[in-house]
Amino acid sequence: MQSPSGQDVERTSAPYAPDVETSASSRRLNRNALLKKIRWRHDGIHPGSQFAWKILRSMLRLSWYTQFRTREQSGYESVEEDRGLVALAWHTAGLVDPMAIVQSSKKRYIMVGRHDLMTRPILGRWARAIGSQPVLRQREIDEGTTDADFAKHINERSLLTVAHTIAGGNGCVIMPEGTSQVEPRMMPLRSGPMRIALNAAAAAQSSGNKLPSIRPVGLHFRTAWEFRTDCYVEYGDEIQITDLVDESVVSSLMDGKWAEPSRDNVNELRNRIKDSLDMMTPDADNWEEFHSWSVISHIEKSSQSEPHKKWKDEVHGIRSVRDRIRSGELSNEMMAPAGRIEKELRLKNLDPRSIDHNGIKKGNTITLFKGIFGLLMMISMLPLSIMTLPQAIVAWWLGNNSDEGLDARSTFHMMAATFSPLIIWPFFTIPIGIWFSLCYFPDYVFVLTPLIGLFLMPFMHMANMLFLIGYDAVCDVVESFNRRQLRSSKLSEIICEDISSILALLK
Repeated sequence: MQSPSGQDVERTSAPYAPDVETSASSRRLNRNALLKKIRWRHDGIHPGSQFAWKILRSMLRLSWYTQFRTREQSGYESVEEDRGLVALAWHTAGLVDPMAIVQSSKKRYIMVGRHDLMTRPILGRWARAIGSQPVLRQREIDEGTTDADFAKHINERSLLTVAHTIAGGNGCVIMPEGTSQVEPRMMPLRSGPMRIALNAAAAAQSSGNKLPSIRPVGLHFRTAWEFRTDCYVEYGDEIQITDLVDESVVSSLMDGKWAEPSRDNVNELRNRIKDSLDMMTPDADNWEEFHSWSVISHIEKSSQSEPHKKWKDEVHGIRSVRDRIRSGELSNEMMAPAGRIEKELRLKNLDPRSIDHNGIKKGNTITLFKGIFGLLMMISMLPLSIMTLPQAIVAWWLGNNSDEGLDARSTFHMMAATFSPLIIWPFFTIPIGIWFSLCYFPDYVFVLTPLIGLFLMPFMHMANMLFLIGYDAVCDVVESFNRRQLRSSKLSEIICEDISSILALLK
């Protein structure tokens, strides 16, 4: 019998290798900063500041709760805390991807990223403070951004730092595709992540530590580039590499020198990672196909009186439909009516949650009352939430005008929420602190001003969260209105007929 995980299903989607454009930022090489400002060390101790890591992790928590409406995680409980961790995930939402992994786990991570992420004015300072390591891709060499010798020097220094840091018990987030993209399937995997994982294992063996745990991580966003989407982070089963550790590499790392793992071992690990990660991604030819699977899953579970209640349940339900169709357990004929339903829902700005086995779901009066209460909550929180407006506008503008691509939109949202307490909020809290001190305690203005500013920040965050809860409720009313329109249209009967066709094929 075919397993729900899909591990025994042959992947049938065509290979995906798009020509992703190079951003202007990646073409700006700061050699001096890469040589002199990057924190690196090869003794197994994390090169970053632990204080900076704790501060940044706390700041990222603001974005974790701001960016996503719901947040779910599974599988991390099986990760051993006394071993290093290599978390490998597909790359679909820019810097939001590593943020989601960090916030859903307990490890202290060392990051590996594009060279310019370490040298930018604001982001670069934090990246260097937490010990992130830059890499220069073959693309930068081919396009003349750097030369091969300089790239080799930087990359070997970075990779050796990362390998020893993982061997010391820390974690590392790696996106083996090498670049972020918006299609519902993985691009070809780069060799760099395999070399890091293998050399981290060799470094651990050379120092007598446990081998690191190599884990595929499924990053599931309802719509990765949308604000207030749903997030589910899924840690998969460990990938075994004990048979791929090269003793010659172990000896080289004991001498503090980088050595390349054998090509056969790199390719074998790449195949193992690809097989594991493929099934933890949408792995669809296009998003229409993915959402058609979702339509079938919602209809099936509804007919079984087990409707999806969480995004996590939807992810596993969609995966089950996908794998059963590919294995032949379900008829591929149901994709045609599911595709028609998906198209009509999309045209009304709805998703498959709007249907069940009876047709378009009926509206709920409670939703309307929640929406009214949500609107009142938004209005009441405006005096404090308005302080978030400047960076929200900047993030919206940058996300819509960046040459980084659609997948970078959520990165700008994340950065706005993350750095607001340090960059934007003081412009509001300090004047308030000065005014309050001058009015009531003029002799202590220099002492009270920063204290009042710090005191106000939690209330600003609370006001933002209450504002967003109200915003979610208002969005639910809009969705309910769109659903009612579709339900009262002539298309409703056609959708019901297509649902009946799917139910017949599911029996």
